[in-house]
Amino acid sequence: MAFRVIMAGLRIMGTDQNRKVYARHGIGRKMYGVSYANLNTLRKQIGTDQALAEQLWASGNHDARVLATMVADPAQTKSGILDVWVKDVDSYVLGDALRDLVAQTPFVFK
Repeated sequence: MAFRVIMAGLRIMGTDQNRKVYARHGIGRKMYGVSYANLNTLRKQIGTDQALAEQLWASGNHDARVLATMVADPAQTKSGILDVWVKDVDSYVLGDALRDLVAQTPFVFK
């Protein structure tokens, strides 16, 4: 799936209600408010795609970054990428998503 198509889809899937809930959990303004049910559906459609994960993360959008952690390939995720990503974490929600990815990488104990 192409990056632009996914970003457009995320925008459409976002809801006002989810944005309110996410804001209460410390998510900043750069989000669409996509439910985890929809993110998981996208994850299944996309599969593993490291290049796409890096594009999604670079977007700076919260929903895209969570999806990035879901579609990243733990075997291809370099420690340098993780070092950059961890510095971008701005909420416990994103931190939890990144933790789940890191737990699957060879760098889990570093």
